[in-house]
Amino acid sequence: KLKLNKNYKSKDDKNISYPLVFVIGNRSTHAHIATQIKLPEKYWDPVKYIKKGAPGIDNISLENTQLTIKIGELQTFINRLADSGEINILTAAQIKKKYQTTKIKEKYSFTTYFEYYITTKSESTATIYQRTYEKIKSFHPATLSFSEVNVRFLRDFTVWYDSSTNGTAIHLRNIRAVFNAAIDDEVIGLELYPFRRFKIQKAKTRKRNITAEQIKLLRDAELYGVPHLARDVFMLQFYLIGINLKDLTYLPKSAIKNGRLQYTRMKTGTEYSIKLEPEAKQLVKKLAGKKHLICLLDRYQNYTSIKKEINKKLKAAAIKSTIDEPISTYYTRHSWATIAHKLNISEDTIAAALGHQSAHKITSIYIEKDRNKVDVANRKVLNAIK
Repeated sequence: KLKLNKNYKSKDDKNISYPLVFVIGNRSTHAHIATQIKLPEKYWDPVKYIKKGAPGIDNISLENTQLTIKIGELQTFINRLADSGEINILTAAQIKKKYQTTKIKEKYSFTTYFEYYITTKSESTATIYQRTYEKIKSFHPATLSFSEVNVRFLRDFTVWYDSSTNGTAIHLRNIRAVFNAAIDDEVIGLELYPFRRFKIQKAKTRKRNITAEQIKLLRDAELYGVPHLARDVFMLQFYLIGINLKDLTYLPKSAIKNGRLQYTRMKTGTEYSIKLEPEAKQLVKKLAGKKHLICLLDRYQNYTSIKKEINKKLKAAAIKSTIDEPISTYYTRHSWATIAHKLNISEDTIAAALGHQSAHKITSIYIEKDRNKVDVANRKVLNAIK
């Protein structure tokens, strides 16, 4: 509640004034939070707040509105402590300290922290978060505090966005990542985390693979220009067990050692060692770059341009190859795994090929054994499209 603290008084020429304070009470203890307002007693009403004519206050209505907002904010903070059960062990002074610490940390709003968070990401990842940030700004143009991004906000945003389940889920996961980072940075406390009660819905992802017969059609199609290049990149990825396009783009020439491609995946840190089969060797030679293993960075300004152009021209190549699928470079990984499965290659070997090895397989004996199995499996898959 709000009250005049009569333990402290100051006197001007005409009136005795008292500081106006918020009073927090809990477990028979009390604490005060100052408002920077001093009033003579006759200008204070515990129900309607500051009365007309109060000295030193130009806009009584605005001041009373701000006091109402502040007391609501304090009550909301206390309610959150009550919901978590934490209030049962706190004194009023501890609640006050906790609240003031939270307000200091909230020098970052959700909006400004989101802007900062984007700057910590790589170019491609930052682009993804920037899209989410722009969607939020379209939905709510004003600056948002963390406390405003609550369950109701997330529910309303989902309804407003009105996209596919997985399309919405991408933005919600990005918002959740910002909250997690803010908590890790101690910008906010767990009491502001809305995802304890708001669950992100996700639809089952459609499989992105084509058959061995369709891969043959793509490989053998008569193509020219960039669709031809896109097809060669796609086939090289397939020969290399669905290597990620970004990893393939940035591979140095030194990545090939003793007839094997050895690299660490950028996204996961997983180490790969893939035997270069004759089909892969032929395309590596054909696509050779000046500084990198293949020539994509010689032809395009950056990876974003490469990804956009290769995937766009792959779709044109698919149409030319009579493949009725909107294929992308990501199809290579799923297609390799699906063909391997149809060839009765074990799930453990497929998992090892894709970099999903079990945590217990840590000795060099197991690693070498898996590597040999993967080499045999890859040859079988490549034979399936001969």
